[in-house]
Amino acid sequence: MASLFSLNSRPQALFRLASAANRSVCRRNFYLTAVVRQTRDDDLFSSATLSATPASETSKSTTVQKAKSQDAATRREQQFYELVEYVTDRTGRKRTIKAGQVRQTAWLRLFQLAKSSEQLEMVAELFPRWRDSGKEFRPIHAEAFIRRCEELECPTLALKVFGDHSKYGLGLSSLFAARHMLHSVYEKRPLSDSMTVAALFGVYKLPPVSSDLAACSMLYVACLKDNSANARVVGKTLYEELQKQVHDKPPVKAPQESAMRARYAEKPNIWLLDALKTIERVHKKTGKEWRWIRYWTTEREWRPRNTFTPLQPATTADHA
Repeated sequence: MASLFSLNSRPQALFRLASAANRSVCRRNFYLTAVVRQTRDDDLFSSATLSATPASETSKSTTVQKAKSQDAATRREQQFYELVEYVTDRTGRKRTIKAGQVRQTAWLRLFQLAKSSEQLEMVAELFPRWRDSGKEFRPIHAEAFIRRCEELECPTLALKVFGDHSKYGLGLSSLFAARHMLHSVYEKRPLSDSMTVAALFGVYKLPPVSSDLAACSMLYVACLKDNSANARVVGKTLYEELQKQVHDKPPVKAPQESAMRARYAEKPNIWLLDALKTIERVHKKTGKEWRWIRYWTTEREWRPRNTFTPLQPATTADHA
């Protein structure tokens, strides 16, 4: 009976064991599914949170940058007016404040701090006080002032200052400065402004415009843009002089690297080549000779033109 009972009860016991095991497995699977689902939900929301964070940070960063830019502009304007007051009080025939002196570098600083043509003109009106103090400007001041006039798009201010040396006392004391002054007016200003600069070459005892390749080219471009009779007469003289100089001088190469092109010492060559490109384009359009410009600007190795000898036909002795 016991054995019969045990045999009959074994399937029931196995069924109970299997049911208990299935329930535990189901509970475990349900738990794991819930955990995985929760993990996926967490990942979904966490990614949304992460993606939303950069946008807020970007907005905050932009606001901070704007605030910094405004603060920098405010500080710069404050420094400008403080330096103007400092220079005003310590220059002139009768100085308001005798303690302290104005250094030469103060003018360079004022040029850079000026952010408009009006502010730069305010600085120019202080020039007579420097002369009245018994001081003189240096060539670097003329070059820096002309450069800043061009940057702030007020080249006529430079014309006014250098055209009235008895008042302002700032002289066009270097060929570099004179070239730059011509560069600032020859493309966008009337021919009369370029002719005024050309006349200042003689006033300040600089070499004639026609003797300098860059200046001669820029002034010739200004004449080409102006179709008046006087412009044609002046342009013809400049063109002949330009051809003569190109015939006698080696070709000029401008650097291609942006870092080198930004150097102030490289500007005359860049201005020259830009002007020659304009001359070539205009001459092509009007049917004038232009190939000599292309030949000169693309020649790799220069040789004086008088060394070019035409090939002679072979003689009989050469064939013998």
